[in-house]
Amino acid sequence: MRVFLILLLLPTAVLAEGPEIKWDSWALSSLLVIGVILVLGWILRRLRGAALLGGSRQMKIVASLALGQRERAIVVQVGEEQWLLGVTAQQISHLGKLEQPLAVEQAKSFLTKRNPEPLTKEGQ
Repeated sequence: MRVFLILLLLPTAVLAEGPEIKWDSWALSSLLVIGVILVLGWILRRLRGAALLGGSRQMKIVASLALGQRERAIVVQVGEEQWLLGVTAQQISHLGKLEQPLAVEQAKSFLTKRNPEPLTKEGQ
């Protein structure tokens, strides 16, 4: 009981002795680390991440068109050939090979065209 009373009478500085923290140095270091993380994230996004992490430049998506909430039609270029693929949340379907490959200008116009009517399958 006496030890408890003695501890209550001691100043808190004596009880809580530990390393002195320089808060300005800590804040500056924390901001520096957060800044480096944000800059690296921006660089990865800018360089398309996949190319930096070993992605192939021989295969790329030329054009993409949203057909629904989770459905897309994409044109993928592999070497000199271009393929039309249907992509859903569950699978990827081969729709065909393009006889005449899309040029970059055609791909951009393909991306900007939007069909206001939803696509439906026959029989629905």
